[in-house]
Amino acid sequence: MDYLNPNVWGLKGHLYFLSGNHSEAKACYERTISFVVDASEMHFIFLRLGLIYLEEKEYEKAKKTYMEACKRSPSCLTWLGLGIACYRLEELTEAEDALSEANALNNYNAEVWAYLALVCLKVGRQLEAEQAYKYMIKLKLKDEALLAEIHTLQETIGFGNPSF
Repeated sequence: MDYLNPNVWGLKGHLYFLSGNHSEAKACYERTISFVVDASEMHFIFLRLGLIYLEEKEYEKAKKTYMEACKRSPSCLTWLGLGIACYRLEELTEAEDALSEANALNNYNAEVWAYLALVCLKVGRQLEAEQAYKYMIKLKLKDEALLAEIHTLQETIGFGNPSF
């Protein structure tokens, strides 16, 4: 193995990631981004490393990783990751800005609408929270934990679900 080749570390990270070994994938991805020369698949490396940071609740690292990804090759998923990291850090204005960018790039992503609903609930914007919730339901959000989090916040705040 060529230890000085960032592509090798990136591929090794992908193999670990796909096999479910996220701690080893994280180490490989971190090593890949530490090189001066970029690997050929930096977009996926940033996306997966950011996802691992989110899973491990390392929100500052996730934010930094997704911000770099947004600068280099912005996509719905890079902006969504940044929005999630900011939301978890309680940076609601930044979260909404990032989620709005994600939504502009792909307004058919149910997870983007889900986090927009959460942000609107937290800042007290009832109509927008309900609209985002309706789009999320229409697009069939598959993340049950996220849906439960939204329902809990809706019940706590007292609005956000048009069926109340």
